[in-house]
Amino acid sequence: MLGKLFECEADKNKKYYRVIQTAKEYKDGKKFPIGEVVVADKKIDLNATESMNMGGFCVSTYNYAFRWLIRGDTLCQVTIPEDSKFYKTVSVNNIYVCDKMILTNPQKIDDNFAMELYKISTLNEVSYFRAMTACAICGYINTALKVFEDKVNKQNIDIAISEFEGFCKRREEENYGKNTLEMKYVKILYDKLKRFKQKTEK
Repeated sequence: MLGKLFECEADKNKKYYRVIQTAKEYKDGKKFPIGEVVVADKKIDLNATESMNMGGFCVSTYNYAFRWLIRGDTLCQVTIPEDSKFYKTVSVNNIYVCDKMILTNPQKIDDNFAMELYKISTLNEVSYFRAMTACAICGYINTALKVFEDKVNKQNIDIAISEFEGFCKRREEENYGKNTLEMKYVKILYDKLKRFKQKTEK
């Protein structure tokens, strides 16, 4: 263990991925260039006790990319430079942190691609509920409804609704603009969840 949040140094030769926003990635509007070394604004802090203070760039593996669709509109493969610090975190979502990276092979995400990422994903239950909500926010309604169909049942409907509402609330607290629950596809998914809940109570 390397501090509270970091498990060990990681293998730089495996394939890693990151979802990026092509309109803007940083809060100041800077974009990530493709095919160039990008250096993190904040150094990795192995003594951090909160994930928001870890520093560096978070990347993950392909089977966990579905978890991060809320981050942007494009999936990129990530090469870790030899001189980059690179660590595996203790997260159950296969999160790695590097201080330098090279983004390659950008693939635009749409509903069909989101569905592909869902089918090969290996997340835990709660992460699927969050990813389902993210899909509705991003407009990938067919994928969101597929996750609902596959993953929501009468035993976990309360958890699914709680995670849905919590995810939407966090989006609003992070100043992403309009009321998330007013978005067309979010309302569709929310209505499905509430109707399912009502059926389980009869």
